[in-house]
Amino acid sequence: MLASRITPRVVGFGLAAEMVLLVALYLPAAAGWTSRFRLTEAIVMTIAGALAFGIAFLLSLEVAAEYRQSRWARLAWLLLAGNAALSLLKRSAGSPLFDFVMDDYRASPLRGLMDNLLVVPANLCLLAGLLAMWWAFHQIGLGFGIERRDYAAMAGVAALFLALLVFRENLSQGQSPYVLSRVLQPIGLVLLAVSSAFGLVLHRHAVQLGDGRLAAVMRWLMVYVLLRGVLVLARGVLGEQLPLLLDSPAQLDEWAFDVLWQVVHWAAAMAAACHAQLTMSAAEELKKLRGAKAAVVSA
Repeated sequence: MLASRITPRVVGFGLAAEMVLLVALYLPAAAGWTSRFRLTEAIVMTIAGALAFGIAFLLSLEVAAEYRQSRWARLAWLLLAGNAALSLLKRSAGSPLFDFVMDDYRASPLRGLMDNLLVVPANLCLLAGLLAMWWAFHQIGLGFGIERRDYAAMAGVAALFLALLVFRENLSQGQSPYVLSRVLQPIGLVLLAVSSAFGLVLHRHAVQLGDGRLAAVMRWLMVYVLLRGVLVLARGVLGEQLPLLLDSPAQLDEWAFDVLWQVVHWAAAMAAACHAQLTMSAAEELKKLRGAKAAVVSA
């Protein structure tokens, strides 16, 4: 199984290695010793992002294959695999490398159109996958317990995204020449808003589960969902004011956002790796039990 080679420790090493590389590339420029190694940063981010989502895609498919007797759990991980595949395409289409081919590509309406054509189905797969996972847990008696404070937090998340939609002319595609892009971006935000609110429920469930392997899966899924929502909200609501609020230069703001998006990519891979380990361990235990039962019968 792929899960035997790509463990959470391997994924964690990949995340740590990318962070060390990006910091090592940025610090000399921040100190004024050299100019920014933008091309090298772009190559590192593109390769690492593709690797992270590729791992998430393959491991999610492997997890889904193990749920032959659980239709909803299988569907959940197939949908999460679909989200990873579409996110991989989006990451490739939004690579900083394109800025070296086309001037200001990542700030252009064309990039925005490509993003939204992929974001909407990706967010739809994510939300549907989370709902299918919730229903699978509900069927085996592990349904999420939601308290009043969770409802309040979910309402707060929904209100923030609603405010972003009300003032959607300030969105990155609010003035796009492509009508489809202006229509798809709010739809993608609505799907992300619901997914982010659901991420709060995942947090509550992870707390209820304790420190087990399933709790680790829930926590990394929560990071994947909520950090995406936080980054979109921070960029959409604060926009150009963020460097002033943080008393930081615009280049640092841009670099920090890029790095945090890389963490989002690895969070998806980590969630899949944790669950793949869980299913592999369960399969090994089942094999041992069957072997022991067969030995008893033959005796």
